Amino acid sequence: MLARAGATASPIGAFRGLAQTLRQTMKLTGRTVLLTGGGTGIGRALARQLADKGNSVLICGRRLERLEETATGSSDIHPYRCDLTSSDDIQQMLDAIERDGHRVDTVISNAAIFGFDTLAGGLDLQEAKQIIDANLYGPIELTQRMLDGLRETSDPAIIIVGSPGGLGPLANTPIYSSSKAGLHAYTLCLRYHLDGEIRVIEVFPPVVDTPALAEKNWKKMSSEECARRMVREIERGQEQVWIGESRMFRFLRLVLPPGRLFRVVNDWSPPEQG
Repeated sequence: MLARAGATASPIGAFRGLAQTLRQTMKLTGRTVLLTGGGTGIGRALARQLADKGNSVLICGRRLERLEETATGSSDIHPYRCDLTSSDDIQQMLDAIERDGHRVDTVISNAAIFGFDTLAGGLDLQEAKQIIDANLYGPIELTQRMLDGLRETSDPAIIIVGSPGGLGPLANTPIYSSSKAGLHAYTLCLRYHLDGEIRVIEVFPPVVDTPALAEKNWKKMSSEECARRMVREIERGQEQVWIGESRMFRFLRLVLPPGRLFRVVNDWSPPEQG
């Protein structure tokens, strides 16, 4: 492993990297999908669209009533209450899924807590810990607990919903951005370690019209449209999926050094109004 990490670049290595990027297409039909954060926003829209495509969709979240609302009218959506910040909850959910006879081949880590903060004093440390646990440690624990089961299925996949804010942090969402930065690093390492075994896909949505941003007067993509584009791009076999305006951020990362990128992103981002 150390030899590979320290190896120098070569034309053959570059070709292999390109080949890995151009993977075979992925069918999002006939799968058994575990989707976190299925009670609202992108998760709800994604659950319904995946069910419409002939998948069995297991959704989890902290509020069972919202999960049940998502599942209304579909026999292919199955709700499970689970707080991803609780190891006990995760294990109990996995036990329940096994008892119910589901064999998960696709995990979508979509759940996240979003929050505005200041680091100049007055940071709610308990809330900060909750954001990091939900956005970073929860997905890590869930993924690691499911690896053995995924390996026993055909064409397994792990899909992680990241954020451009994890690559160019937003100063007014420092804890959220930090958690997503950690999740991005984990995703890259996970793909490296599971190469040839399990697909690892990272999705970067734009600003989406979700309950967390309902009061913000920003240009937003609907949850339904974001989910539709996610499904389309994932099926094309992309390892990184950039949706809508997040594609501009992808371009800026290529042409700007990190410090300059941070300034550009935060000059563009509207400040939080009290």
